[in-house]
Amino acid sequence: MKLNVRKTGRACAGFSLIELIVAVAIMAVLVGAAVPITSKVLSHKARVATRGELQTLADAALEHFRDTGTLPTSIGNLIVDSGSAGWSGPYLPGVVTDHVTGSSGYEVDAWSRGYVVSVAGDVLTIRSAGDDASSGTADDLIIQADVTSVRREQTLSELKILNQSIAHYNSLYQLSAPLSTTWATAFNSLVAQGLLPNDSDYLTDGWGQPYQSAGGAGPLVELVSSSLKTVGSGSNGSNGNANGGNKGNKGNKGNNGNKGNSGNKGNKGNKGKN
Repeated sequence: MKLNVRKTGRACAGFSLIELIVAVAIMAVLVGAAVPITSKVLSHKARVATRGELQTLADAALEHFRDTGTLPTSIGNLIVDSGSAGWSGPYLPGVVTDHVTGSSGYEVDAWSRGYVVSVAGDVLTIRSAGDDASSGTADDLIIQADVTSVRREQTLSELKILNQSIAHYNSLYQLSAPLSTTWATAFNSLVAQGLLPNDSDYLTDGWGQPYQSAGGAGPLVELVSSSLKTVGSGSNGSNGNANGGNKGNKGNKGNNGNKGNSGNKGNKGNKGKN
């Protein structure tokens, strides 16, 4: 027996124009909602990566100062020797090339835009224009490296060495040849007895100021730094000009006058540029 199956027009027809319009409208709404969310995620990722790199740059700048006594005036100074005495970089390991600009990956932020570096006194400022690419707005990412703490660290370390040498000298020669309260003269006596290396850096503190006798009348028994009294025990303020004639290449000296190692530098993380 033969069955006749009637096909309706609806079964053969495609989507109507109205159905297509509705479908397109729904897709547009979904895309419109997804784009801002994706943009915010990418922006957050870029900001996190840039903040991390700014911290790495600030730490490297402090290491540069410990070795040279000067702050870098560009990111490039942390990678390539600019001729500063005592430079022992590169201070940024694992340098890579930015795929957008062709510059060193450390010289640009996660948006592939160059950092702005400025130095004012003892403070180095590194700025990223941020997501809006406009410098000077609330969107900027900024970090500052203040070398006051480094100067204080160097001065305290040096005072410990000097005062130990003075105490040793006094235990042997104070009665027969007391040390002068003029530090330059006393320094020469300590060098002559082999208690200090003949290094002129020992004449001044981390700010380039001469050490002073702790007591008014002789003989010399202890040295102090007037600069430490100025900045206080926990100050991070600016003192002096980091690039204007203060002592360079001072570092933390041992009794033989050789600089200590500046420490192992961390590896650069992935910037996550988009």
